[in-house]
Amino acid sequence: MMMPLPVRMTEVRLQTAELTFMEQGIITAENTVLVFPTAQGELNGLYVREGQEIRAGETLLSINDTALRLQLDQVRSGIQGLEAQLSNVGVEDALMRRTLQTSRNSLQGELQAINAQAAENYRAYASHQESLNEQMRIQQILIDQHQSELNRVQDNFQRVETLYQSGVATRIDLEAANAVLVAAETQLEAAQGQMAVIATGTAQNSSEHFEGIRSSINAQISGINQQLAQDTTTAARAHFQALIAVEQANIARLEHELESTTVIAPISGIITTLQAQHTNFVSGTSPVAEITVPGSLTIDVYVSTQDVSSIQVGDTVNLTLRQRIGDIEFYGRIIDIDNTAVVRLTALGIEERKVKVQVEPDIPSEVQLGIGHAVDVTFYVFREEGRLTVPRTAVFRDGGQEKVWAVQADQSGSRDGSGQVQSIPVVTGIELRTDIIIESGLAEGDFVINDANNQDLREGVRVTNEH
Repeated sequence: MMMPLPVRMTEVRLQTAELTFMEQGIITAENTVLVFPTAQGELNGLYVREGQEIRAGETLLSINDTALRLQLDQVRSGIQGLEAQLSNVGVEDALMRRTLQTSRNSLQGELQAINAQAAENYRAYASHQESLNEQMRIQQILIDQHQSELNRVQDNFQRVETLYQSGVATRIDLEAANAVLVAAETQLEAAQGQMAVIATGTAQNSSEHFEGIRSSINAQISGINQQLAQDTTTAARAHFQALIAVEQANIARLEHELESTTVIAPISGIITTLQAQHTNFVSGTSPVAEITVPGSLTIDVYVSTQDVSSIQVGDTVNLTLRQRIGDIEFYGRIIDIDNTAVVRLTALGIEERKVKVQVEPDIPSEVQLGIGHAVDVTFYVFREEGRLTVPRTAVFRDGGQEKVWAVQADQSGSRDGSGQVQSIPVVTGIELRTDIIIESGLAEGDFVINDANNQDLREGVRVTNEH
């Protein structure tokens, strides 16, 4: 009962007080290029691997070009068809013009015959009945002419309508052809109505009758002359030439895509990521590889949103490279902190919001670091030199006052921690991970008991340091 109580103690010393947290970082390079293919299709061959060094111009992969070659053949065949139609534009126009000229010559012959019949009619027919018969015969000739003209006009309207639907003829051409068709139908109906009037026995004045026939024939001749004066070949040729130009542009695009089915490296470097090895189809919307240019290295590390507010650009960090032969420590500097957080998965698969922080390492010459290597990054939340600290477990609260159990040295003056216990009020500062800063109440060289909750402790109890 007379022996001192053995307890664990800590000698208060001036030391570096620091509060840190650690995250794992990955070595990256500042100059990294994502490679996107300009063609799309089934992956035909992959000729590189992740981690491989590659030179600019070397082939990364190839894309199956069968579908592109089929499209190219189809477009070329289409151009041949359009060129054939373009060549036929002049032939069809010449055929149409010969048909119109033949019709015009026939109408002009009929006009001469009508003029001769009119002159003969004035001399040969005296009786009313003979005049009616002759008028009916001539009227029937006129009806036949109108019917023939209507058939021709209908054919022409159908041709213009077809050209309009294909984009060769304009709407004005279609409306003009329709107007000619309506006029021909009206003339035929009028001639048929006149025949009915003649058949009733009502004689028509011979001069007026022949004049009506002449006007009808002259109108038909005028319509043919208008059609012959129209230029339909220029618009048709322009239409087919425009279609050919579009298809030629498609050929250039397909040929470019064919050239792009071989994806080459745009720069020299190291393939740090090869996305194409996980798919059988590539397109321009997704990268197929990531090439990194060796040179200035940086460290990408993701920090929890709870800790990122305690660091800033320019802060020094401690870097640890874990190796079997011994860990290597060196320093780095924070050069960038992202403004947004992203979702990252922990080792246990738990989602956590973290912010990307970029660190510039000060790499010693004897340290070999490669892209993709992992290092431990220690961030300093608080760090000051020459501060008094004690274990956090040494501080207790008594009557609203923070205290520690301090050891008063024996009369012998021994400084090994042996002596009597006394509770001393202290003023504490920042809590560190395991220690707490003492602002006042203790001096360097004092001994405090680590476990303030030891039930055997009371004022004046003799204690000794338990080693």
